Amino acid sequence: MPKSLLKNKRGQLGNLQGIILTLVVVGILVGVAFLVLQEFMGSMEAGSEAESGVNETIQAFKKIPTFLPVIVIVAIVGVLLAIVFSVLPRAPVTQAQA
Repeated sequence: MPKSLLKNKRGQLGNLQGIILTLVVVGILVGVAFLVLQEFMGSMEAGSEAESGVNETIQAFKKIPTFLPVIVIVAIVGVLLAIVFSVLPRAPVTQAQA
């Protein structure tokens, strides 16, 4: 592919950097949330309502990391499709096609 076609298409690749940064920040925040919730669990009475609430929150947070790979794949496919559709030449639409 000639460089002239990709010269003005670097914006799509810049989107990928923002997506990756966001996913890393989300991963770090989820990790910190797990640590904080584990500390709460250690300071509560066994069988209390507060302990069951924190335990339910931990179980809800455990679902988030399972979705991160799917989000990464969808983001990469979106960026690749944006690159492909911006590089492909567009055929003029005639009245017969419309």
